[in-house]
Amino acid sequence: MKTFNFENTAERTEFMAYKEGEPKKAQEIIDGEHKKAESYALLHQYDKISMEYALATITDPNKRFVQYPEALRLIGELKDKKVLDIGCANGTFTKMIKGAGAVEVVGCEPSENELKKARDEEASNPQDIEYISSYAEITAGKKFDVVTAIMVIPAVNQEQMEEIFSNTANLLKDGCKFVALTLNPAFKRFGEVVNNRKFSKREDGRIGIDFYNEKGEVYMSIIDTNFSKAQIEKTANDAGFEGIEWENLKISSAGIKELGAEFWDGYEEDCPYIGFIARKN
Repeated sequence: MKTFNFENTAERTEFMAYKEGEPKKAQEIIDGEHKKAESYALLHQYDKISMEYALATITDPNKRFVQYPEALRLIGELKDKKVLDIGCANGTFTKMIKGAGAVEVVGCEPSENELKKARDEEASNPQDIEYISSYAEITAGKKFDVVTAIMVIPAVNQEQMEEIFSNTANLLKDGCKFVALTLNPAFKRFGEVVNNRKFSKREDGRIGIDFYNEKGEVYMSIIDTNFSKAQIEKTANDAGFEGIEWENLKISSAGIKELGAEFWDGYEEDCPYIGFIARKN
């Protein structure tokens, strides 16, 4: 089916004529354009907050004391492993993977601003990490021992999630694993400030997240997709992965020591995030 560029006057006119003749097909085209706009908005929202997000990847307690250490725990031994880090942002976690012993690390990031930060850091402080903007830049036939995606699944829609699992399955060696962190579908404390963020249910079914600084001011807001476990498991299985292992996340001892037990009160019992491991058949 032909697609139309609605910014082009001639194509707009052609579409209107098409709509008069075949309204059902015209509606399919409109729906397709809406999906493309939705996909773009979800993936590229971080371009608008790149400075704030870059700071959060380094200073945010949830990342420092939960997400990063727990992701490394789920990955396991990294010595001599080849790793692809999907949605690597400015490369903060990607560098941790390299530092943990991986022999080859590739970070993939679609956001131009975040990718530039990662590449600039690699140029000034070389760690032998390659940063790319899409799967298409990966050498044909190349395979990885581990693929990671830290809070990437919530930043996409269903179609994009299917692409992630499909591409990951093609890039993983047989028997190897895809390790990801995502929103916890069982999380309950919506509307409350949990540590330094507040989760809110939106009318469109997605989750709005406001991030607060030490003064109690919102410094960054994002919109995420809260997939159910069943949705993620089906997508993984359809792509050729074996059953997913779900992992509850724990707070590191360093996090409790630095911020105190009160800061983390109720966190592990109702954690906003959860990890999973999917193994390629």
